[in-house]
Amino acid sequence: MKRFFPLAALLLAVLLAFSACGKQEPQQPDVPQQPKTSLEAVQDLLTKDYIVGYLWYCDGLSEEGELTEDEYLPVSAKSGYSSLADLQSLLQQTYTAETAAALLQNEDTLGRPRFVEREGKLYKSSRPVFSRYYWDYDADSVGITEETAETLTFTVEMENLHTGEKLTLTRTAQKTAEGWRLSEVGVAAAEAGLTGQITEETRSIAEKFVAALVENDTEALAACAGEAPETYQTWRGMSISSAEITEVLEEYEGCGRYRVHMATQNAFSVFAAGEEDYLLIVQQEQGQETPVVCYYEPLEKVAYNFSEERNDPACEMALLFLQAEGGLRFNGSFWLDRATATDFALTMLYAENEGKTAFTAEEVTAAAQKYLGLTGFAPDESYLGTEGYILPGRAARSMPHLLLWPSYQDGSGRTLVKAELYTDHLNTQNCQGYLFAFSPNEDGSLRLSSVT
Repeated sequence: MKRFFPLAALLLAVLLAFSACGKQEPQQPDVPQQPKTSLEAVQDLLTKDYIVGYLWYCDGLSEEGELTEDEYLPVSAKSGYSSLADLQSLLQQTYTAETAAALLQNEDTLGRPRFVEREGKLYKSSRPVFSRYYWDYDADSVGITEETAETLTFTVEMENLHTGEKLTLTRTAQKTAEGWRLSEVGVAAAEAGLTGQITEETRSIAEKFVAALVENDTEALAACAGEAPETYQTWRGMSISSAEITEVLEEYEGCGRYRVHMATQNAFSVFAAGEEDYLLIVQQEQGQETPVVCYYEPLEKVAYNFSEERNDPACEMALLFLQAEGGLRFNGSFWLDRATATDFALTMLYAENEGKTAFTAEEVTAAAQKYLGLTGFAPDESYLGTEGYILPGRAARSMPHLLLWPSYQDGSGRTLVKAELYTDHLNTQNCQGYLFAFSPNEDGSLRLSSVT
């Protein structure tokens, strides 16, 4: 059985009980006796490092009193930490002078000090920077890998308490006049390690994909895209002489965007012949254990829902309609049934009134006229709640294989948007096409006229 560091069982119980960081306080660690071995020294440091992670990254200090005008909360006297000096003492027992000083100057989400002391009382910001996950150490996993007179290197296994995922970190301690001191906080190191691990995995998928294009390995292409092995068997015989990642446009946790230069001789009209730059996007989608290729199209024209600039009102409205109503088609908004029209009017009201959850009949009627061109509209009563008209709880329709192209004018004053839905991540299988037509309102906004 694994042996966890002190307080781990307490924190785990709190996390399971509240699904968030708890408010029970870890007490200030007693000043330990001089460790007999380097391993004991590391384990003692990691115990205190665990406490710092709880206090700094999990908002572990409970409050006692009212919120101040500048949104600081007085720290409870029962916490065992009543002043900045108490926090400083914990940090100095655990970290190098530089790391301790940086933590004491830690900022909140507004760029202000995380902790302040006023009239002899400790306060914490009500807007802390949280870690994405909380991590625990496995004490039995600690191993010294290298030790010199000045530096100690060790490995330790950390467990993500939210997902159960384990991550082995290599960390260092520096010898100071007071003994060994850590050079970083374990929680921050684990978060950085997880991000680096995912980034490497994302890049690896991208590299395997471009190699499979040249090798015409259809099963490898399918694996990179998270599809069944036979999905791209009709691609066998394609002739792609070269495909190379020439630029990393962006890489962050679970997503990578790459410029690929590809030279094609014959790709059966899946890809145009000749040399061209493509945008390759690899990302970890909901329900997928690993990142997958979800977009590979020419860079010259990027689908709106995969672009980085999202400022096209017609595309935004089309996307909201697809998410709310699915693949519904109609030749004129007057053909919509009352429930669908009410649903979409409320969808648009929610989008333009963030935080508001209920609307009057007059507001729904006005939205139906503005966004659908329906005059004198009477909302469907099934959407009426105690506080007004509301949307029932539901998840947006998932459309991982959607290509929504930038809007264009048709020459008669209408704005058109093309949408394509596929059954595969490379957007080549079983296409269903939709054409959204929008007409202008007097104030310059758009109303949805038809979906065909």
